[in-house]
Amino acid sequence: MEKAGIDIPCSTKNDILSTKSTSAEEQKKQSSICEGRENTKCNSNAKKRWQILKQALLQRQKSAVGSGDTVSVRRFSTFELLSTKLISTNEKEHLWLQYNCSVFPEFNVDIRHLTQQVKVDDLIGFNNTGNVCVWPSEEVLSYYCLKNKHLFRNQNVCELGGGMTCLAGVIVAVCSDASHVLLTDGNENSVTNVSTIIERNKTLFGKTEVTGRELKWNEREKFDDLSGQYDHIICADCLFFDQYRQDLVDTIDCLLKPGGTASIFAPHRGTTLQAFCDLAKVKFNVDVQLNYDATLWQKHQQMLTKGKEIYDENIHYPVFITLTKMDAKELKTN
Repeated sequence: MEKAGIDIPCSTKNDILSTKSTSAEEQKKQSSICEGRENTKCNSNAKKRWQILKQALLQRQKSAVGSGDTVSVRRFSTFELLSTKLISTNEKEHLWLQYNCSVFPEFNVDIRHLTQQVKVDDLIGFNNTGNVCVWPSEEVLSYYCLKNKHLFRNQNVCELGGGMTCLAGVIVAVCSDASHVLLTDGNENSVTNVSTIIERNKTLFGKTEVTGRELKWNEREKFDDLSGQYDHIICADCLFFDQYRQDLVDTIDCLLKPGGTASIFAPHRGTTLQAFCDLAKVKFNVDVQLNYDATLWQKHQQMLTKGKEIYDENIHYPVFITLTKMDAKELKTN
């Protein structure tokens, strides 16, 4: 069954992106799952958000209802740049989806997602919101990597904070002829799932070496062996935690080779994006773009007409940030 956007058949009683609630109160709880990142004061609000998430997940089976083959949500969840097809539901806690893109019909990759059977406690961890759904920023990063696969040819590439799927990094591994792709997240359960995804798709990688690894930005001593190893880093919607923002900047700086590039997609989320850019300017040349893809920009403009109750660009539209690592001479003059 082919679905528009990143949706999942209703037969699972759970969709990775969104769920339709049976009351206004339940709708509010459900929207908290895939929109908990709206908080800009993340140190104080992150714990509250996870409590909301926990409560919503516990109610999810009761509130999940659908019409026909799909379920929906009041709030925005996808730009419909990719599509999915259910290929397996044999596992109690996971389901497999094949991701496709109409613009690139030759592309397909199998990704393993959570179902509602997963324990809530498994989701509470180091920046592990990527376990809940594929966020619009990850979708856009994935589309960008697919459309610009030539940028990664013969390069060492690392995805930071890729969550349960590391979808964009897997796409780079499948499509770009990169030399090596490292898929990382700070949560052990995410990395375990990503390792399963790697094994499932290994015949599609060609000569590209693909590995997964747990990587916490605030534990520099545990990834010093990766220092200066990467030409390109990719990252989606990882700028919102005040506590780890400087650690993210430092991690990118550590991993990149001199002159290396980081491609980051994230919404403004109040002042969080600007705060990240301000920190990054110390070590990188920073470029910020709003209109970077004609197809996405058109979809963005169309969504703006629906009003903030459905689509709020502050939390939904991914800004494209490019960081280029300064060499020693540039750092001295910066």
